[in-house]
Amino acid sequence: MLIIDGIKYRLWTPKDEEKEFHPIIREHSKEIFGENSLYFDVKHVLKTTSGIGSIPDAYVINLSKPSEWYVVENELASHPVYDHIVKQLTKFINGIANQSARSQIIDMMYDEINKDNVLKAMVQKLIDSTDIYRALSKLLSTSPRIVIIIDEKTSDVEEACQVLKYETDIVEFKTFVREGAENIRAHLFEPLRAAEKPKPGEKREGRRPTPEHYRIWEKKLAWVDENVRDIVKELTDRIVRLGEVTHKPSGPDYVFYKGSPSTKSVFAGFFISKKALKVRIRTDPTTFKDPKKWTGDKIYHWFFRTGQEKEFKMTSREQIDYAMELMKHSYGLAK
Repeated sequence: MLIIDGIKYRLWTPKDEEKEFHPIIREHSKEIFGENSLYFDVKHVLKTTSGIGSIPDAYVINLSKPSEWYVVENELASHPVYDHIVKQLTKFINGIANQSARSQIIDMMYDEINKDNVLKAMVQKLIDSTDIYRALSKLLSTSPRIVIIIDEKTSDVEEACQVLKYETDIVEFKTFVREGAENIRAHLFEPLRAAEKPKPGEKREGRRPTPEHYRIWEKKLAWVDENVRDIVKELTDRIVRLGEVTHKPSGPDYVFYKGSPSTKSVFAGFFISKKALKVRIRTDPTTFKDPKKWTGDKIYHWFFRTGQEKEFKMTSREQIDYAMELMKHSYGLAK
């Protein structure tokens, strides 16, 4: 609850990221990124040299000194953010390394600015030059900041960003609506501050080393709550008893195999956070049954390379029996 001059506002959570959350961020982009920033929400594809494409939600340039540029991903905490952030932002990072991709982004920004004479004149004043293309080229020759704007900053989001090898800023953006007049809204967020430049003779401090529990399974297992460790241990023991199952850690994730450790034989993956275990399983939609609706309607197509994937969350050992029913289906597909 938020009270302003005796008037009550309640927290409002957007349901549709594209239709509800993105327009709000675009509307308030100057408050987030700075008065002299430009927000480009053009859906422009970043491609790596291998042809893998990814579409960020926006690009932003801030022409205040020191100038910066950003690759922006807008997210809702209700979505599977760990999976999406790691997968999506890894593609962004790989795409940014491609000079051809950067040239396409420069072209896009230049074309958008030239469509509006008022905007064009403003940019020329800020860069103190009429050569906008050259200024954009110089700016985009530097490394961007990766920015995630999300309605709730959770431990899952922070852990996902720690996995990345690229420094990432997280902006929590909350919205409140007035009781009895929901078209009147109040927003709560911390503006993104410009990165400090080192003084002459000073060296910029490097990024803080990523804690080992974000990189190594054993360290992460020791870091989580004891309840989560107990769930992982008992569930692992019961999975192994299904038959010929081998398992090994992959970074902070734990994957299980049937038979030889080939990609096609993977049938389950573990993702742990401080308070919970997330389990990803391979499924066959024609035979998969989940009467308790743990996995919901969301379908994934990433972790196992083939087949459909489902995910559920565990916070109690009492959930293990039902989890094994779902696991048996997944295990059967790996035979």
